[in-house]
Amino acid sequence: MLNEQIRETIQMFRDNLPPEMTSLIEQGAGEISALDIIERALQRGDVAPTFELTNQNGETKDLQSYLEQGPLVITFYRGAWCPYCKLQLKAYSDRLTDITNTGATLIAVTPEKSNALDTLVETGVAKELTDMVTTDIPFDVLHDADSHLATQFGLQFTLPESHQQLLNAFNVNVEKLNGTNTYTFPDPATYVIDSNGKVAWAFIPNNYRKRAEVDAILSALDELKS
Repeated sequence: MLNEQIRETIQMFRDNLPPEMTSLIEQGAGEISALDIIERALQRGDVAPTFELTNQNGETKDLQSYLEQGPLVITFYRGAWCPYCKLQLKAYSDRLTDITNTGATLIAVTPEKSNALDTLVETGVAKELTDMVTTDIPFDVLHDADSHLATQFGLQFTLPESHQQLLNAFNVNVEKLNGTNTYTFPDPATYVIDSNGKVAWAFIPNNYRKRAEVDAILSALDELKS
């Protein structure tokens, strides 16, 4: 299960990183969990905001075009530098057929530009981290410049100072990756949008170390069909 893999990764960091880094990780995690994201995020029954964003192939995609094909599963993630995002994208890629067999389309939305891996290599991120980056994602990954769509969903937040320090320590250059130096990211929420453009299901963790399991997404899609 995805969240079990995430817990194993958390433990690996605790076992291997210097105490001062693990302290920064836990401090920032607590600060993020204390935010009011769940209270302000879109919930079941709300109308999803329209959008027109560019995917990893440079193609412009919009909400209505997706909904014409059926329900839409939309998941937000922080970036290729995030180990939990990598696990999530891999898990969703591995079970993409299960999702599309329900008649739904899966997309991901990130503030990160499409050349993220090249940028991470150029800025000196350790090879152990760049080797983990998920490439050739078999579904649309849309670039949400300035986290505009994430803000409309109520998911946008500014990374705590402790985690900004961590990214800088690992040579993760947010300005080059995202085209902004604001350190704004989305909560890693996942939504099912019905063909009428309304939120049918929402997973809003308010915790970057929790992600929607594929089985939960499939259950939501099955419920929508019934």
